[in-house]
Amino acid sequence: MLPGLGRLLQGPASACLLLMLLALPPAAPSCPMLCTCYSSPPTVSCQANNFSSVPLSLPPSTQRLFLQNNLIRTLRPGTFGPNLLTLWLFSNNLSAIYPGTFRHLQALEELDLGDNRHLRSLEPDTFQGLERLQSLHLYRCQLSSLPGNIFRGLVSLQYLYLQENSLLHLQDDLFADLANLSHLFLHGNRLRLLTEHVFRGLGSLDRLLLHGNRLQGVHRAAFRGLSRLTILYLFNNSLASLPGEALADLPALEFLRLNANPWACDCRARPLWAWFQRARVSSSDVTCATPPERQGRDLRALRESDFQACPPAAPTRPGSRARGNSSSNHLYGVAEAGAPPADPSTLYRDLPAEDPRGRQGGDAPTEDDYWGGYGGEDQQGEQTCPGAACQAPPDSRGPALSAGLPTPLLCLLLLAPHHL
Repeated sequence: MLPGLGRLLQGPASACLLLMLLALPPAAPSCPMLCTCYSSPPTVSCQANNFSSVPLSLPPSTQRLFLQNNLIRTLRPGTFGPNLLTLWLFSNNLSAIYPGTFRHLQALEELDLGDNRHLRSLEPDTFQGLERLQSLHLYRCQLSSLPGNIFRGLVSLQYLYLQENSLLHLQDDLFADLANLSHLFLHGNRLRLLTEHVFRGLGSLDRLLLHGNRLQGVHRAAFRGLSRLTILYLFNNSLASLPGEALADLPALEFLRLNANPWACDCRARPLWAWFQRARVSSSDVTCATPPERQGRDLRALRESDFQACPPAAPTRPGSRARGNSSSNHLYGVAEAGAPPADPSTLYRDLPAEDPRGRQGGDAPTEDDYWGGYGGEDQQGEQTCPGAACQAPPDSRGPALSAGLPTPLLCLLLLAPHHL
């Protein structure tokens, strides 16, 4: 020990040292290097840092974690803390999500895994345990199929983004547990058929976007049970006909887009034409591609006399179930071979520009809003920062200093009598 140090640490000096130690703020979990952290709400923002893995030193109290625009390849169990409410991982290099990665994130409300173009498959239990999840983003990956129980137990989910993948087929009852889902985005995939029970269980669905696929057939009962659906997009597919019964199951429908399909305006068009005579919806043009004498005409404007040579339409009653072979052309409204296919979609590359939950509770779009502002609900610029979430709130600058005299002044007062 240095000469005199022992004497210095006795008496008033030791009391002064103790005061200074007590005045230190409590130790807080460290913020990961190259990241920015905020205390209210507990937020860690690490976007665009070329990270190849999730930082190891994440504060356990973190509620919002932004890791978008990095180079992260895999996600493993134990990586994330149980307090997370929001987790953004879009625009990384994810290729594998190990089982159990999200199992203990029971408070999680929003999960964005979109724009991970090496993500080709998901395990059946990937999202197990996320009972409070409200928004799930899986857009613009390379998913060609989904396990039948991938969404099981997601009872709080309201927004599901599956657009811009390579999905070829959707299993019946894939969405059966999603009773609260209001928005389902499936555009820009490679779907060819919509089967009878593909949307079963979606009683709260408000909008369904299926444009830009390769749809050739829709089962007449495919939309049964979607009693709250107000917006349906089927444009830019390969549909030559559509069973009128399919649309008759949509009593709340307000906006319908069927353009850019090779519609056959012969006897196959009669059920759809008859539905349009009764319906009160805002619809796009439905331009005839065949036969040659009707090419360019709007199917909706055809007359009863245009169908005089057709056999009488089979009577149907509201709510009646389709019977027979579920693969028959009659049930799916599939056109005869030789109908020209529609060009693949190249128009829809962006995502919603705002947090989708921000639209909840808003007024329904007017007709002018719908046609004049189309595109807003599936467009979003590349987000590198969640806007206000990346700005430190006024109360996040650290703990306030203790009230009363500053510690150095107290030390001076204690030591002064011994040096006078």
